[in-house]
Amino acid sequence: MSLDSKVTEGIRDAVAEAGQDPKLAQRLIAWMTAVTSGNEDVNDSDAAERRLDVLYESTATSRVEGEELF
Repeated sequence: MSLDSKVTEGIRDAVAEAGQDPKLAQRLIAWMTAVTSGNEDVNDSDAAERRLDVLYESTATSRVEGEELF
């Protein structure tokens, strides 16, 4: 199974809209592609933790004092 082009486009659009580096979209797409193609097991917590670490490091965050994140 391959990743639907609308999903890929949605990831790119969301990353751009959030003001993030396009490399973040590439990393998210690579992960989702690996999962949908069966090359990565979503139940492998060690692999997921490594991927998440890469994504967290790739995400630019800013917080205004007094503003809640969620």
